[in-house]
Amino acid sequence: MRIDLFIKVAGLLKTRSIAGRAISSGSVLLDGKPAKASHSVTEGSIIRLIKPDGTVIEVEVLQIPSGKNVSRSGRKELYREIEGGTDCL
Repeated sequence: MRIDLFIKVAGLLKTRSIAGRAISSGSVLLDGKPAKASHSVTEGSIIRLIKPDGTVIEVEVLQIPSGKNVSRSGRKELYREIEGGTDCL
C-alpha cells in the first residue's frame, strides 16, 4: 500500500491530500529515509511524521488493510505508536 494512502486509512492525517503535502514537504520519513507518496509500506515499516500542528509521531506498521476503508476502532490495529517519537526530524 502507498504511504500516502496508509497514513490516511490509519487516521494519522485526515485526508490523502494532506498526507501528500506532508510527504512532499519532507515531514514524513519511512524507515529513516525521506518518503515519496508512491513508496510502499509493509508490515514492520517505521513511519515518522510531523503533523500540521507541529507534533511528531512515530509508528510501526503492524498490518496492511485490505481496502481503503477501515473503521475508527480498527485503525489502532494497523499500527503501534513507538515511544520517544516526540523529538524533531
